[in-house]
Amino acid sequence: MKKQDIEKITFDYFSSGFNCAESVSKTIIEAFADRPVPDLPKMASAFGGGVGGTREELCGALAGGILAVGYLTGRMQPGADLSQTKKLASDLREQFMAQYGATQCRAVLEKLGPQKNSLKCKELAAKVAGMLAELLANPK
Repeated sequence: MKKQDIEKITFDYFSSGFNCAESVSKTIIEAFADRPVPDLPKMASAFGGGVGGTREELCGALAGGILAVGYLTGRMQPGADLSQTKKLASDLREQFMAQYGATQCRAVLEKLGPQKNSLKCKELAAKVAGMLAELLANPK
């Protein structure tokens, strides 16, 4: 799936009522998982809006991306190799920091400026999903 398609799907999920974390994780896992995950948005729900809507913690879009990384590349057994998972999560965080200058929801929102109907958050979530899609499609 193309980056633009991933971004559009993420934006559309957010516009339909899913939050930032749900939208990113749902899009990425649906695009890259080898089987359907019916309860997918539930694992990300509490991360929306900087954890529980507080805006005090990690940006929900970034959290949703990191959850997707864990689902797609994480381990099932203690002691299994986590190097790919750590690298992808670290690379996503690094790209996010380069783009937005912070990872805390409130700080990112301040940099984005005033918004109407969460438009800038929807655009940010779409960009985060696009970043992660590229990382997953072209691992270093």
